[in-house]
Amino acid sequence: MVKLIIDTDPGVDDVLAILVALLSSHVDLKLISICFGNCDTENSLRNTLSLFHVLEQEKAYRQKRDPATKPFVFSTPTVAVGLTTALDGTRMDATYFHGQDGLGNVHKLAPKFTAPEEWVNLYGEQQKGEYAPGDLPFKVSKRPSYELILDVLREEEDDSVIIVAIGPLMNLAKAAEIDPTTFSRVKHIVSMGGALAIPGNVTPYAEFNVFSDALAASKVFDLTSIQAQSSGAVSGKINLTLFPLDITIQHLLYENEYLDFLKSKNYLTADGQLAADVPPLVEWTRVWLNTTFNTFRRIYGFELLAENERPPLGLNMHDPLALWYAINYLDDAEKTNSKWVINRDQDVRIEVEGTLTKGMTVRDSRGKPKRDGVDPDDHGTWLSTEYGNRINVAVSSPYVGPHFGRALLKSLFE
Repeated sequence: MVKLIIDTDPGVDDVLAILVALLSSHVDLKLISICFGNCDTENSLRNTLSLFHVLEQEKAYRQKRDPATKPFVFSTPTVAVGLTTALDGTRMDATYFHGQDGLGNVHKLAPKFTAPEEWVNLYGEQQKGEYAPGDLPFKVSKRPSYELILDVLREEEDDSVIIVAIGPLMNLAKAAEIDPTTFSRVKHIVSMGGALAIPGNVTPYAEFNVFSDALAASKVFDLTSIQAQSSGAVSGKINLTLFPLDITIQHLLYENEYLDFLKSKNYLTADGQLAADVPPLVEWTRVWLNTTFNTFRRIYGFELLAENERPPLGLNMHDPLALWYAINYLDDAEKTNSKWVINRDQDVRIEVEGTLTKGMTVRDSRGKPKRDGVDPDDHGTWLSTEYGNRINVAVSSPYVGPHFGRALLKSLFE
């Protein structure tokens, strides 16, 4: 059983990743920790609770359609909200892509899937509504999620809990600051973020999750360094595997394959309309995936291209790929015959203050050897074996191209 914490800013691909975890029978999802990122934490919370609302509708739909069917089971983790801004108090979101609500404006387009207001009010200053344990498909906590991250790490066996961080890293940085000893009990952190050998997606050099809170990313990355352990910043080695844009943009869900899949299940009519009898999970995801595909068309100027000039339309599966690796392949990737390529112990650092390069994930590509000791002319101590971070960087997987999108669809809808 994989013990898991997901730290997330639930936008489009975040929700797909969370769904995979919730529906995987070998995953014990302990906590969904919400951070600021794709949208504000109020909308992120509503998106998360709406996901559980849809899963409850899905359970009722399946039971009504076939009472003898196998029970529809999903994890019931604690849901809690963490920091509502970056560590420095700033806010930089991605509503231009994910929609004003962070999920393709689904709450306006399909309000029947929005979580009951009573659920949302459970997280308000004056908690309203009384629910007995087990009445809700999730557990409620009004404590900051970064404190709950530490609670889970204390309660579970040392080196047994994986954290999948698919948003900015402010909650992880805060947890490590509060109690570095407990934080170092984590088995592994798998983080989606950064861009190493390709351009960023927010600036020419920065990827969104890192750019949104570069200081937090720098603090978390620095926990992997030799200096962090020797100085007592953490009491044990922090293992962190990074999924940068370099690998995630190679894994896509293509619109034509998505539509063909729905048609093969008789969820879509021949002219592309939803069929009369469609599972709630299919209908809900169809709304915001359709909006997101249309956003891609606008961003990449499809209206300016002749039809024969338009490339296949695909959504990058950034967050689902990182989650997929963490719950299915993390241990296998340690084996020499793994089909995942992971470059280990890479000195990756974050530019925190650059005017043009803030949020850049920096790696020394000069090809110079590292040596013991410190050379006074080695600016930044990039060439010393005694300094620098030790990040594992995911390079390739067996799911490149359309293969990951196909596997994802089967995982969620079959």
